[in-house]
Amino acid sequence: MINYKCKNCACEMSVNEAGELQCSYCGSKFVLSDKDLQGYKEFRYNLLSYLSALSDCPKTEETDWIWSRAETLALKTCDGKSININYLFQTNNDGITVYTCRYNLLFVFSKSAAGAADRFISMPSKLKYPPADIRGLNRYFPSLSGNFTLENGQTVLSFSKSEECYPLSAFGSLPPEHAAWIVSRLENICCVLAYSNISHGGINLDNVLINPRTHEAFLAGGWQNARECEGGSEKDLEAIRETAKRVMGIRCGEAPDEFLRFISNKPAGSAFDDFALWDTVIRDGFQGRRFKKLDLNNLNV
Repeated sequence: MINYKCKNCACEMSVNEAGELQCSYCGSKFVLSDKDLQGYKEFRYNLLSYLSALSDCPKTEETDWIWSRAETLALKTCDGKSININYLFQTNNDGITVYTCRYNLLFVFSKSAAGAADRFISMPSKLKYPPADIRGLNRYFPSLSGNFTLENGQTVLSFSKSEECYPLSAFGSLPPEHAAWIVSRLENICCVLAYSNISHGGINLDNVLINPRTHEAFLAGGWQNARECEGGSEKDLEAIRETAKRVMGIRCGEAPDEFLRFISNKPAGSAFDDFALWDTVIRDGFQGRRFKKLDLNNLNV
């Protein structure tokens, strides 16, 4: 599994036209060997091909190719049971290691971060949804499927996910029209947070998962930072803008002026006002809401 993070800002790096690793956010560059470059491009393209194949046809041996490249990890619980996992992506922050598996996200909390695990479980349970919620908004937030203590005292939380969902950081620089639907989903999510009087405090490329086929986004990680906050937090709305910049990366210049102004300016007074402001960006900058399939030939791979 190949995964490169920028040493300056921790954003995932992608290969530019000159065959260099380039950070999509701060512009830092790193020169790859020919062997590493080929491996990086092969894995990136096959990951995206895999996601595309999942949405277009039944699973075949070809669509399973990507999982033959997965890393494996063996864990042992405090009562002697073994947990064997296969994962494609791994991130490490604040004593928490996250593994993206095929049908689950695993969060491994160090022994010193046990309190963070408790908060991670409790905060999503405090979410509230409008009485007329016909969209089932709860599915865009973590659904706990397992809770284990390892023999070394670490805590493992398992959360179910769709096979088609992967961290935003896995996709490299996306065109503005795809960054736009991601912003729309995150604005919806922030409205739920505001309605629930919760500040999340961790909206970023690693904590947000997307399904490129259904145009859904999920606020899966970062709940150890959440806290109760009347009306939600402006910082979450600012984080949406920062995430949009990083999602587009070196393609930011392709965005409509309305979109660029939105991500450069401060949020509106509340999540609901900000969502209304975003609607004007969709109307004026993108000529309304239109579904556009993610085109592999139009990605920086």
